[in-house]
Amino acid sequence: MAFKQVPVLGAYLASLMGSLVLLLTPSSALAQVQTEMRLFSDSFISPTFESAEKTNYQFVGAQIKTDAFSEDSLKMDVAGGVAIGAPLLNYLNISEFYVQSRQSETETFYLGRKKMLWNELDTRWDLGVWEPLFKWNPLNAENQGLTGLFWQVDKPYYTLVLFASPLYIPDQGPSFEIEDGTFVKGNPWFRRPPESIRIWQEATAIDYKFEKPSESQVVLQNSFGLKLSFGDPQGLRGQMAYTYKPANQLAIGYEGNLNVAELKGAVNLQPQVFYHSLVGGDISYKYNRFRFGVSGLYDKPSKDDIFEEKWTHPVFEDAVLVSPFIEWATGAFGVAVQHLDIFGGQVKEEGELASDNRAALMTRYPYQEATQVSVMGNFSFRKTKRLMTKLSFTHSEKNKFDLIRVSARFRLSGLWSFIGEAQLVKADPADKNNQNEVAQFVNNDRLMLGAAYVF
Repeated sequence: MAFKQVPVLGAYLASLMGSLVLLLTPSSALAQVQTEMRLFSDSFISPTFESAEKTNYQFVGAQIKTDAFSEDSLKMDVAGGVAIGAPLLNYLNISEFYVQSRQSETETFYLGRKKMLWNELDTRWDLGVWEPLFKWNPLNAENQGLTGLFWQVDKPYYTLVLFASPLYIPDQGPSFEIEDGTFVKGNPWFRRPPESIRIWQEATAIDYKFEKPSESQVVLQNSFGLKLSFGDPQGLRGQMAYTYKPANQLAIGYEGNLNVAELKGAVNLQPQVFYHSLVGGDISYKYNRFRFGVSGLYDKPSKDDIFEEKWTHPVFEDAVLVSPFIEWATGAFGVAVQHLDIFGGQVKEEGELASDNRAALMTRYPYQEATQVSVMGNFSFRKTKRLMTKLSFTHSEKNKFDLIRVSARFRLSGLWSFIGEAQLVKADPADKNNQNEVAQFVNNDRLMLGAAYVF
């Protein structure tokens, strides 16, 4: 018997929202849609990458995106890809999909999935605290919008946003499959739990069972929030935001027992939605080509009992996140430096199988502390050729890792482009005192090369 966890929630909501959006949108709104087809190869280049898995994957992909500055009612940014011969690497990323209705020069309604700058810290570090993440590749997560109804008022010196929704989509992580009680290999970005444990000095196999909730049990969750931005975008600028919503990660509970007859361990896993309150504040100052500031966030998870007594389950600690930053940019070149500290936010476990001698099954944040330096370039050659690049180096003294990420797009013409990405990881082993996502992928150094065609 097999169980597959694939990006079904995105497709479920896309169908639901798409039907509503298309009913409300005139056909002329589709005039500004741009479609890009992509062919690319993803290779794992680390010498220590698991030799039992493939090291090279070929993809056929596409992205459909509307002009961000157009006045059309329908807005979308949807991307998908098919991995040839590796179905667990297929993906669908519905980053944005909404309609907008301008009521006046200062008042606009948005309905659907829309990205917003709720908190600069969360957006800069791709933490997925406020907005959910597309984590097909956890080392290069991408923000996705919240889904619901937005009301925005723009005045000369302030902007007010109110948000409410009966719908929710969690982070979209790597796909996995359970067959005959075992997590199947096939997705290098999914970290499989242990396949065996030691009982009576013998290695004992584990059978896993995933108690998957229905889509409606996950998706039908309420949330609301508000944001107030004020000041001069070319000078001193501030922002405050609040929301009460489900966390973008699902809480994972588990129970287990030993089948003495077969000497096998049986572990049941159960995901549950849990809520949290977020309070964010940003302040920044822009002077000529420089912009600097600090962003903060208070994350307070709910203490409600969401698991039955038999389940060993996580207990979440409140957290305070702080990130100062500085930027310098010209028309073709930019540099940014930022630092992140997270105080609190630990995850402990309660239940029959909980132990203080090992780490909890899940974490809330990818790391607890880091410093990042980024360099961006946008260079023109003749009339049609353009090179767009970004290089970032992230270092954590506390979590003991280095992460280098490079992306580039060389546009040959208005139709053809070459694209590339690379990631290099160096990290000490994770343990119960040093939990971070980067260390889990220390062997996943990656190089992607491909071509894109716009029509």
